[in-house]
Amino acid sequence: MTWTPDPNAVEQLKHIFQGTLSSNNEERKLANEALIQAKLNLEIENYLFTILVFDNSAKPDVRAAAGINLKNIILKNKSNYSIDRSYITSNIIQGLTSPDAMVRNITGNVITSLFSIYGITHWGTALTSLLTLARDGQNNEVSAKLGHDQQYSTQEAAMSALAKICEDSYLQLDREYNGERPLNFLLPEFLKLMDSPSMKVKAYAVHCFNQFIILDTQSFLVLIDQFLTKIFQLAQDSDSIETSDAYILKKNICTAFLSILETRPDKLAPQIEGIMSYCLHVIQKGTNNELSLEAAEFLLTLASSSDFKAVFTTDKLKVILPILLDKMVYSEEEMFLMEVADNNDDADVADKDEDIKPTNAKSKEARRINGTANGDVTNNGANGIGATNGQGDDDNNDKDQDDDEDDEDDEDDDDDMGEWSLRKCSAATLDVLSENLPQDVLILALPILQEKIVSTQWPIREAAILAFGAMSNSFINLASDKLPELVPFLVDRLQDEQPRVRQIACWTLSRYAAWVSQEAHEGGEYATFFQPTFQSIVACALDSKKIVQEAACSALSAFIEESDPQLIEFYLEPLLNHFAQCFQRYQRKNLIILYDCVQTFVEKMGYENLSRDPNYVSILLPPLLQRWDQLPDDDTALWPLLECMASVAATLKELFAPYAIPVYDRALKILSNCIIMDQSCQTDPSIDTPEKDFMVTSLDLVDGLIQGFEFHSIDLIQHHDKPSFDLIDCLLVCFEDFNSDVRQSAYALLGDMAIYTIDLLKPYLHSIFISIGNEINNRSSETFPVYNNAIWALGEMVIRLPAKDSEPYLSNLINLLVPVINSADTQVTVLENCAICLGRMGLVGAELLAPRLIEFITPWCTRFVHLVDNEEKQTGLQGMLKIIEVNPDSGFGGLQTQQGKVNLAKFLEVLASYDDATSELQQQFLNLINHYKSVVGQEGWNQVLKFVSPTLRNSLDI
Repeated sequence: MTWTPDPNAVEQLKHIFQGTLSSNNEERKLANEALIQAKLNLEIENYLFTILVFDNSAKPDVRAAAGINLKNIILKNKSNYSIDRSYITSNIIQGLTSPDAMVRNITGNVITSLFSIYGITHWGTALTSLLTLARDGQNNEVSAKLGHDQQYSTQEAAMSALAKICEDSYLQLDREYNGERPLNFLLPEFLKLMDSPSMKVKAYAVHCFNQFIILDTQSFLVLIDQFLTKIFQLAQDSDSIETSDAYILKKNICTAFLSILETRPDKLAPQIEGIMSYCLHVIQKGTNNELSLEAAEFLLTLASSSDFKAVFTTDKLKVILPILLDKMVYSEEEMFLMEVADNNDDADVADKDEDIKPTNAKSKEARRINGTANGDVTNNGANGIGATNGQGDDDNNDKDQDDDEDDEDDEDDDDDMGEWSLRKCSAATLDVLSENLPQDVLILALPILQEKIVSTQWPIREAAILAFGAMSNSFINLASDKLPELVPFLVDRLQDEQPRVRQIACWTLSRYAAWVSQEAHEGGEYATFFQPTFQSIVACALDSKKIVQEAACSALSAFIEESDPQLIEFYLEPLLNHFAQCFQRYQRKNLIILYDCVQTFVEKMGYENLSRDPNYVSILLPPLLQRWDQLPDDDTALWPLLECMASVAATLKELFAPYAIPVYDRALKILSNCIIMDQSCQTDPSIDTPEKDFMVTSLDLVDGLIQGFEFHSIDLIQHHDKPSFDLIDCLLVCFEDFNSDVRQSAYALLGDMAIYTIDLLKPYLHSIFISIGNEINNRSSETFPVYNNAIWALGEMVIRLPAKDSEPYLSNLINLLVPVINSADTQVTVLENCAICLGRMGLVGAELLAPRLIEFITPWCTRFVHLVDNEEKQTGLQGMLKIIEVNPDSGFGGLQTQQGKVNLAKFLEVLASYDDATSELQQQFLNLINHYKSVVGQEGWNQVLKFVSPTLRNSLDI
């Protein structure tokens, strides 16, 4: 497109931009008003482009302002495809040849913005034009006119734009267009550009490659050997060069090693020792923080890989461990930032808004899961297997979840320093190595740590304490003889004059909470350690520094969590008084930690302990209710308070009765207001979308009240003749919310309502069953906590509703549940809940399930045999017995076939593993066993028993 600007308009626009950059407020205000009017011109983009790219007479800051405005307008109107930008796209590349660095950079930003809109399909020349400019330029009409230095700048600008395009559009570049894949053309060109004389071009070329390694695409795999050869050479060539561009190149090389390690580790295997040595050299040299961290990330990933465990020989560990321990010491930059931060860290100084990270209600995966199939139902007796709503006991959590929590703890040791750092990465690597090679790491690290931990230099002393925390599992398992000396030393460090040492001592002691508590509980040789350790941490929670308060409060939670309740009972009233003091002392940020600690304490103590003395409740509740009254309904500080109140209400039961109605009413009001706002903002853009965590935590608080009041909950829910907001109406809306956390909490609440207030649900059954069915039907790996709760709630409803109420829906629900229990990639808790639910359905719909028994009997038995004996298992098994009674022989697939005998054997294992059956249930077991013995005969019975686990066989040999 040919377009000619009006010179007067260009000059006027330049004048306006000059005004917007003025230091005079009035002049700047008038210029900004004029700019708003200028943007109404339909050709404004072309004018801005002209100033940016072609107007060499304009000042650099004016050209930059024009370019930034151009980029913003393009992105603002990215959905308007009627705008003709052919003039810009045809000429934009010329901006990369400007002698002004600012013009080149902003041109590159405009190019990447345009490409994000038009892509390959509508701007096919963009990539080839950029590649042409990125080469040496000798055959290019534009760059041939440039001087040598300017030519490099142009090439670097072109590569910068390409790097950003690859970063933003890597998936798009790996697709086929008219039978051709852009990546097949781009990657070989990037490979050639890695030989460029410009260090920056080389760095960009490696960066471009790195965007595609994670895709494991064929376009990359065919070049992987050539790519590795290139970066090995680049690593060697750039090793001694200490420039900013060289650091970027070396960082990108480390990123490439890391990405290939995660996707194609076999390709690194022949050179892994050399790569590891290179990364260690980079870390030890420490000339650039970002580069060192990237190299450390590679080492952490390598240490975590089971494929390369043999690489970490004793000789290698002798090199690695001292480096890691040195890098765990705070850097000079971190020390400076800490000094500034600690000046504002006094406990009496109020937190500023910017000091408090955005608060979120805990993600559902991270929240405590009420009972699993490997343990009892929670101590508050509400939610069943795997139903998650934030209350309850987590003793039975899966190991994976515990590991995740440990990882979170590892990152919390100095969280107020912010981002992931070389120090944290080094500590994490030490943790992994000590887990994988505990004996070797202990032998080599212990002498170093024993020297460092008594250093007169507090940063070295602090880092050694951190290392003892990172290696806690190894010390507990293999060097517990060192703990009687270490633990008292750490307790002494709680009095260290340096707050950072006190902080890390709290965290490290929390890592040894299990050992200290176990010694005390079992009356071990070091049982006396518990009292001074626990009391010192309690005292530290009222430290004069907020960072120490936070660490001590978290450590206190860990000790409460790990300790037998009998150990904590002795401190029950002192702890309650201590919490009251903390509520008076803590600023906003640390109150979040305190809520969690109180929640842990309440759940550990339980109703039995807290109900012994009326004084306990009178100490516990006033600080919480005071905060409850102070915070407005739209304050995000309510989220952790609501979570805490949910646990308190569930645990205290009738002791919470004086406060129940106002708390319930407010929780329902917050929930209802959020729903109304959410519905209103769909049609009125001026209304802000409400934070979903208000809905999540309100639902959880109502659930906590219902768990606490159990069958009296109906009086709480119906305490108004004409309620302003109806709980079940709100619940039905929440079932359809797009936010999975909202739906998960809603189904957890539904399950508890089914247990305690089933009559309230009966008028809404059609809508409820439809929602449950949709949730199961639309299940995905991301929504498993949601449909897990939906299935659990369904099971609780089915056994409490009259058969006539659920019967119309059973057939469709069975059709949805059978594929779930047969799926190979579904979480265990979901499969267990599904097995219980199908069994319970047998109590009301055995005739519907009997013909389909062969479809799910094998996975059903697999899941049921490991369940703990409880009410859920009992009702599920009773339902299955009814199903089998309807279809006793063919339900297993024909008892004359081997598969039929195997299926029967699996079911018999379920019966044999049930240790706590009632006499009535035992008689049913006996009748069923005798029936099958008579059907198959003694020889057939012997064949069946061969498929039964030897440990269970004797109990069936009647």
